[in-house]
Amino acid sequence: MALDPYASCPCGSGKKFKWCCQPIHADISKAFSQDAEGQHEAALKAMDAIAAAHPGNPEVWGRRAQLLFQLDKADEAEKSLDKAFELNPNYPFGYLLQGNFRKYEGEIAGALVLFRKAVNLYDPEAKSVLGQLQAMIADCELKLNRPVAARAAIQLAIRLVPTIEDYRQALEQIFGDQSALPLSARKEYTFRALPAQALPERKASWDRALGAAATGKLADATAAFAQLVKADESDACAWFNLGLAHAWEGNHPAALEALDRSVLLESDDVRIAEAGALCEVLRCGQGMEDQSDHVSHFAVMGLQDPQGFVNILGELEKERRLFGVQVRKEEGVLSAMVLEKVPALTPEMAASASPKLAANLMMAGPVVRLWNLDKSTLDRVIAEIRERAGAAIGAIEQARGPAHFTDITGEWLVIPTATSEEESRRKLEEGCARFLEETWLHRPLIALNRIAPIDAAGHADLRKKLLGVVQFLEECGALAGIPYDFQRLRGKLGLMAGQAASADKPLDLAARGAAELAALALDSLSDAQAELAYQTAMKLDARELAGKFARDLVARPTARPDRYPWYAHLVQLALAEGQLDAALELLAAGEQADAQHNEGKRQSDFELRRGQVLARKGDIDEAQAVFDRLIERVPAESRLRGAAAETMLAAKQPARALRFAQDGLALARKQNNRDSEEHFKELVAAAQR
Repeated sequence: MALDPYASCPCGSGKKFKWCCQPIHADISKAFSQDAEGQHEAALKAMDAIAAAHPGNPEVWGRRAQLLFQLDKADEAEKSLDKAFELNPNYPFGYLLQGNFRKYEGEIAGALVLFRKAVNLYDPEAKSVLGQLQAMIADCELKLNRPVAARAAIQLAIRLVPTIEDYRQALEQIFGDQSALPLSARKEYTFRALPAQALPERKASWDRALGAAATGKLADATAAFAQLVKADESDACAWFNLGLAHAWEGNHPAALEALDRSVLLESDDVRIAEAGALCEVLRCGQGMEDQSDHVSHFAVMGLQDPQGFVNILGELEKERRLFGVQVRKEEGVLSAMVLEKVPALTPEMAASASPKLAANLMMAGPVVRLWNLDKSTLDRVIAEIRERAGAAIGAIEQARGPAHFTDITGEWLVIPTATSEEESRRKLEEGCARFLEETWLHRPLIALNRIAPIDAAGHADLRKKLLGVVQFLEECGALAGIPYDFQRLRGKLGLMAGQAASADKPLDLAARGAAELAALALDSLSDAQAELAYQTAMKLDARELAGKFARDLVARPTARPDRYPWYAHLVQLALAEGQLDAALELLAAGEQADAQHNEGKRQSDFELRRGQVLARKGDIDEAQAVFDRLIERVPAESRLRGAAAETMLAAKQPARALRFAQDGLALARKQNNRDSEEHFKELVAAAQR
């Protein structure tokens, strides 16, 4: 590495390099030139001679270690470097070289610590070396999935050595418009300004903190903002700046803590969302797996028979379960997505279905890597491949690590098999909407203190965190080209300002949250709108709210004829409150309405539910009489006997349950219904225990 003649000498003497070790470096350069020409032994002898002539100079021992490492003499190199550290424990080139040793061994995190220590020890005037160090730091940070720290390092490298075009190209390639990173992971962050009304003494401290950051010594900036938040713990901007400084240093736990404080103290939703989305980016860094909702689970397997494994991939492709196959022949790499099995009654149904991702796959020579954010799904794929491959695969090692941003949307995706682009896009959008609005909405999240988004939305502090979580997901969706409008999700969570519908705008009930649905005037809704509001409330798991719409719907003379689902929901709410008589009254009213509006098509369902409620109430004889009449009226429907048996088991009436189960078993055998037969065998066994 080129050294600035007027920078402090790296040997630690305190003198400028020009008047200290530069003459020695002329001899060192000759030794390295001999090594480059293939004269390895001569080069090493020359270095040994220099060390003998200057035994107290750490720079000589450090450069000797460098040469030894280049000659694949790692153990001797470490010993030579130890000698340099004995002479100067703060020898900057020593930490740079030791970082290279660790990086070569694959110890990226350890190398990074050493590179950063070297940065703090080098003279700020040694810009060429510092620029190279920052580029090395950026490479390590990217390998650890820490793009915010990586961008900061590349920008520092450019500032230190603006003439090196490679640094600018790296910045554009990794963080430019064609970046494979979501916006919050690739954007250029800056420190937030101090509020205009701040006192003069605080403004002076703030300016000193910004000045410390401008030197490129991130530790100085971190220390300065730490003092600012200590002086005023209610300053949201200071907490954000402290978190950002920690993020630039790659200290994700400390950054997350500070940014979280800024989110809770901030009042502006835009700033809250920015800081919150940045928190989600930091959670995806290596070492943050326990604090992240996005963790990649992976398996690595060695192949005993690579061709045999390729044959298995061919089988999966014939089954339409291998998607997006790419082969890079020059690298010997095959990648693809393995899709889940699609349960279907006919081949035609299977062909028209839209399967979900089961695992990402990459095969490089005799090694296969499978990964997915959903561990249970990945485990099923591993088990299936193990069963298919047999001796074709060797040992399988499983682990977890940070999720790549491009994998985060994998759980949302369905893989459209439609022929037209428009139909494929529609199915993709519908699949994403189902996952986000029905599954994710109710999933407890680490980022929300293990509270589900639908519940967090009603809590002041958690709502703030939710703003950033949703923004991050939206950015990941945009990165993957997901055709889903996240305003729908924000609407369901009540995260949008001014969400009330205007008089001239149609109601988008499916996109509304529980609070908005609760505010609707029932008499302003059409039958279809009231039913959609009921369905939306059910998807939100707002069961009491759904009951409000169900009560309204069963009272409407013009609502659709089949009203059993609404009555069944009201019955369930009554049972949850222990109101058994009210449940029976609802069933009687429902049966009457079914006879009046629906030609009695749901009579069996109402009778079955009445029998179940009576058994729960303790009226066992009356319940059995209801079941007997029902079965006598519909003798070929085996599910009725099964439900009766299950009800009697729950009521601790094994003898009555056994009679229903045995009758059902006989009917199943008569109908040659294997699935039903197995179910009744289980019921018989349970009744006989």
